[in-house]
Amino acid sequence: MGTRHLTVVQLDGEYMIAQYGQWDGYPSGQGEIVLEFLNNWNRSVFEEKLRASRWLTKEEGRAIEDTIKNQELENIWEILWPQLLRDTGAKILKLVQESEPGIVLKNSIDFAADSLFCEWAYVIDLDLNLLEVYKGFNEEPLDPSERFFGATTEDPHTNTEKYYPIRKVTSYSLHTLPSLEQFIEECDPDEDETA
Repeated sequence: MGTRHLTVVQLDGEYMIAQYGQWDGYPSGQGEIVLEFLNNWNRSVFEEKLRASRWLTKEEGRAIEDTIKNQELENIWEILWPQLLRDTGAKILKLVQESEPGIVLKNSIDFAADSLFCEWAYVIDLDLNLLEVYKGFNEEPLDPSERFFGATTEDPHTNTEKYYPIRKVTSYSLHTLPSLEQFIEECDPDEDETA
């Protein structure tokens, strides 16, 4: 289902992953993928790969698009640049951990400013050892203590008169993560009613 979301990782005071995802952003979808990753990851390897990663430049993005236009292979994105696909979503975490050092990522952090379209976000803060869950459709101003207070976007389709940046629902220590059932119930208690 088309439920747009963000998967974010912060390390050393900076966002290292800010992956836009197009599908199944609910806690029982992409949230489950995040939780499963955190229950099975190799943190030291993951942090090493994060520190070796970098953001895609606009010039590199244009060059990739030009390459694709000149290829006859339909699934070239999946083969050469799976980390840039909107379909990758929270699977970006495992992709980074299993990649060679130096993976190039796309920075979509400004999507957090658009809670009309950013329906869910999962933030792994490695500095604070927290997993934070955020929800969209936020029609109330954020408190200055919120992570995304003051977040902005250059997207002209953002309705900043009615919708504010995404709002935190809950957070968990990375040392005491919840069960999947608890996670879904606490993050999205109405899911059974909307499913």
